[in-house]
Amino acid sequence: MILAFHNRLTAKVPAALSFLTICFLILNFHRPSEWKAGPTFATPRMKPAPLLAQETTTSAASSSGPTAVAALPQRLWYKLGPAGLKDDLKPHVDSCVSKNPGFKVEFLTDESGDAFVKRHFAALRPDVVANFLAIRIPIIKADLLRYLILYEFGGVWNDLDVSCEAPISEWVPKQYKDQAKIVVGLEFDVDQWVRQFASWTIMAKPKSPHMMMAVQDGLEGLVAKAKERKVGGIQDLRLDMVDDIVDVSGPRRLTRGILKSLSNTLNETVGDGEIANVKEPRLLGDVLVLPDYAFADTMNQQHGDKKTGRKL
Repeated sequence: MILAFHNRLTAKVPAALSFLTICFLILNFHRPSEWKAGPTFATPRMKPAPLLAQETTTSAASSSGPTAVAALPQRLWYKLGPAGLKDDLKPHVDSCVSKNPGFKVEFLTDESGDAFVKRHFAALRPDVVANFLAIRIPIIKADLLRYLILYEFGGVWNDLDVSCEAPISEWVPKQYKDQAKIVVGLEFDVDQWVRQFASWTIMAKPKSPHMMMAVQDGLEGLVAKAKERKVGGIQDLRLDMVDDIVDVSGPRRLTRGILKSLSNTLNETVGDGEIANVKEPRLLGDVLVLPDYAFADTMNQQHGDKKTGRKL
């Protein structure tokens, strides 16, 4: 996997991505019909609803270790920025679409992203909907949107500047296909950098509590930051008021959420030590952790441990 523009080198480096307005370009790909129609909702002006406690109850099977789960949904998700799918990004997207002809390709805009969250979470998680819609920082909203999409429908999320070197069907070794419910790749695997999962590419099967944990913790962090800044609520937070986006909603937030949720479901502590020195795919519960060369080889050859292996 090749990343053209990512510069999330550590948890101390500000994220450079920004997803802003609603310009949407349809080229040769399919926009899901479910987002073409449906009611529109006014973004809430009131103080967002308090977050409900996340359900952490697990079945005996899930708490005792990995069990067989359904196949990966063949859906490839993208989020468009204000310029749509720009010419310099088309080759990256094409590399993934062409290698996965059986996948349904879905492009979202700010509008369709908001509609998706309202439609699928209003009944059971109105707190998530209210707080998500209150966010005024586009990159945070885009980060949380990918977790919500993968929770609800599963599939593969890619940022627009990600290129695929191999078909998605070849990403997971055969012995893990029935057990892995989430597949993530390390950014770096050296002590000088914070170990964290890349968030520009995530593979997931639907309804994983690990994805919802990342959302829950991210929103709770924003609520806490609004109180710390003594503003009215999430809707009043600006980019210069929050911490590094990597920590707030990006790779480090994703990593903490997954490890926290794994600890809950496995009833044991799963920490950074369990994602260190990953030379081959490593299964932790139902999460498959890929070595840094899988999703972030370019960055690792420049700044990481320079391990070699198959790039995905």
